[in-house]
Amino acid sequence: MHDSQRYRDRAAECLLASQEACQPYYRKLHLSMAASWLSLARQGEAIDNLLATSWNLVPDPQTFVSGNRL
Repeated sequence: MHDSQRYRDRAAECLLASQEACQPYYRKLHLSMAASWLSLARQGEAIDNLLATSWNLVPDPQTFVSGNRL
């Protein structure tokens, strides 16, 4: 599993925990943790996209038509 997906899974766990929390302090804490996990996921994806584009790992879209090479 890719790191960003793992981070999103942790965020979902934190959201669930926030719904189950009995005290407002713990609800806010879990929501804050969820936001942090989502931020990490987005940062990781942005870095992956940047590296893929800068290293030309993303195929040129003009060489593909409906998923088939020209």
